[in-house]
Amino acid sequence: MNLRAILVSIPCPATVKVMFLQRSLVCIATIVFFNAQTRAADPPKEEADQPSVWVTSIAQIGTSEQFVASTANGLLLRESTVTSFDASDPTKLSPLYTHPAAAWCVDSTDDGQTIASVDYRGNLVIYDVASKKPTTHEKAFERWCQALLISPDNQLVVAGNEAGKLMTWDIQAAKVGKSIELDEHAITGLAFSSDKKLLAASDGAGHVHLLKWPSLEEAGKIEVSKETVWCVAFADNDQSLICGSSDRNLYRCDAKADAKPETIAKGKDWITRIAISHNGQVAASEVGGRLHFPSAGGTVSMDAKSGVWALCWNGDQQLIAGTRKHGLITAGQSWKWTEPKKPEPKKPEGKAEQKKPAADEPAKDSTPETKTDDKKKAAAKPGKEQPAGKSSDAKTTGGKEKDAEKEDAEKKNADKEAPAK
Repeated sequence: MNLRAILVSIPCPATVKVMFLQRSLVCIATIVFFNAQTRAADPPKEEADQPSVWVTSIAQIGTSEQFVASTANGLLLRESTVTSFDASDPTKLSPLYTHPAAAWCVDSTDDGQTIASVDYRGNLVIYDVASKKPTTHEKAFERWCQALLISPDNQLVVAGNEAGKLMTWDIQAAKVGKSIELDEHAITGLAFSSDKKLLAASDGAGHVHLLKWPSLEEAGKIEVSKETVWCVAFADNDQSLICGSSDRNLYRCDAKADAKPETIAKGKDWITRIAISHNGQVAASEVGGRLHFPSAGGTVSMDAKSGVWALCWNGDQQLIAGTRKHGLITAGQSWKWTEPKKPEPKKPEGKAEQKKPAADEPAKDSTPETKTDDKKKAAAKPGKEQPAGKSSDAKTTGGKEKDAEKEDAEKKNADKEAPAK
C-alpha cells in the first residue's frame, strides 16, 4: 500500500487528510546501498511469502552501536513491534515490546536507559532498558503522532499530533506537562538545536515554528512552502534549517523568524525524512525511495528498492534507512585509490644548445667523424687537383722547389763569370 492510499483510508477531518506518516573529497567516494533485510541472494521459499517489515522510525540507543526501530504494516490499527538491532548486522532484529497500533516514532535517552515510542492512536510506551519493562500510556498524546523526541535533559518526551498540538510528557511523573497548539495544522517534524535553546516544529501548512526551550514560547515562524513541510533539522552550528516538503524540494534557510528559504536539492516525490551526521553531511529521503546527499560540490542521489520512511546516521560513514517493503538497509561510502595524473613531456622549443667546453679544456669538434672522412678524401686526390693557396701542404712544397732552382741558376752564373776574371 502506498502513502496516498493510506492517507485516503485515514479517518480524519478533511483539513488533515494530507498528513504524512511522517552535511569534497580528494579521493573518489561513492555511496552504496547494502540490503540488510536478508543476506542470501535467494531467500528460502518458506520465507518468500512472509510479510515484509515496514520500518517507520530509527534511533540510536545512547552512544552505543545498538539501535531501535519502530515498525508497522499495511493495517495501521494492527499491533506492531519495536525492535533493536546492532549496526554491524541489521538483519538480526530483536523484539523489545509491542504497540496496540502501528508504531510511528521512537527515540532513546542519551544514556541509553530509556526508550520512548508513539503509535497511530497516540499511545505512548516508555521502555526501561535495564529491567526490559515497557509501560503503555493509552492516548497520552490523544491522536496520531508523526513526530516524537526525548528532551536534551532526558526528562521529557516531546510529541506533536495530527491536530497541531505540541505536548511534553514527564517521564518520572508519567503525565503531560505542557501543551500548546500551533495553527491547528498537523505537526510533522521536530528538531532540537544543539545548544538546547530552540525547538523547531514543521507543520502541514508549509511552516516551521521556532519555539524557545523549555518554555515553548513562540520565537518566530518561517513560511518554507505552500505545501506540507514533512521534516526539519538544524544545521551549520544551529545557524540554518534544512527542510523537506511535498513540493519535492529540499530547502535551506536561516534559523530565524521570516527567513527566506532556498532550494538545495530537487526530488521526484515528497521529501519526508532528513538526517545530518556529526560532520554535517545531510541525507534526505523521498517517500518514493530516492535519497539525496547535498554538499558544496553538488548533490549525489541514489535509489532504494522501496520507499524510505526512516533515516539515522551511525557516525559519519554509515547511514541506516528504514524502508516500506525491504526492512532495514544501510548505505556507506566506498573508497578506492586514484592514480596521480602523469605530467606530459615537454616539447623542445628549438635546437638544443651545444655544450660549451670548460675553460681548461680545448674545444672539441662537434663532428669528429666528418672531419676524419674529409682528410681521407683529400689524401686520396692528386696534388694538382688541389687549388693553389688553399692547402697548407701544397704551399710549403712549392716554396722549396723554387729555392732549389734559384740556387742552381746562381751556381751556373758563377761558373761562367769565373774564367773571364
